Amino acid sequence: MGKNIAKSFVLAAALGCSLSLTHGMAAEVHLAEAAKGAYAATQGNLGITTPWSRAVPPTAHTGALFVSIRNQGAQDFLVAAHAEIADTVELHTHVHADGLMKMQQVEQVEVPAGGTLELAPGSYHIMLIGLREPLREGMRFPVRLDFAASGSVELEAEVRSMDAGTGAEHSQHAHH
Repeated sequence: MGKNIAKSFVLAAALGCSLSLTHGMAAEVHLAEAAKGAYAATQGNLGITTPWSRAVPPTAHTGALFVSIRNQGAQDFLVAAHAEIADTVELHTHVHADGLMKMQQVEQVEVPAGGTLELAPGSYHIMLIGLREPLREGMRFPVRLDFAASGSVELEAEVRSMDAGTGAEHSQHAHH
């Protein structure tokens, strides 16, 4: 019976090392991709691109924040975002109701296991409500994203042109 316990212990230790190695390899993949500029930051099994917003007119009081999050591990959830540039920061989606597209606040957004969450115009996004200053092209501001399993990550968002993400920025360059 002592031999069986010893075998079980060795098997458990080997399995633990294997799981630890697998987790370490996922982190190494993120580090390698981050080193190539694929991610602005990594947190746990998540690789996160640079968050960005569109520039808004000087009188605008709201803006939106977009980002791509690649998950190389188990399912996680984006549960909150924080940015000092706005009085209120909320997770939102677009819903079709009564023949109209409307924005709706959500409590969390799934980051699927082995998949990618795209916060993009016309989809899930982070609303910046009560802007403390206009979002001007070229400016940067700090953002914190909070995840249910992976914890928090601090990033720097960049403000792009007013037509960023619409396809219009590509068509303008195509004519040159």
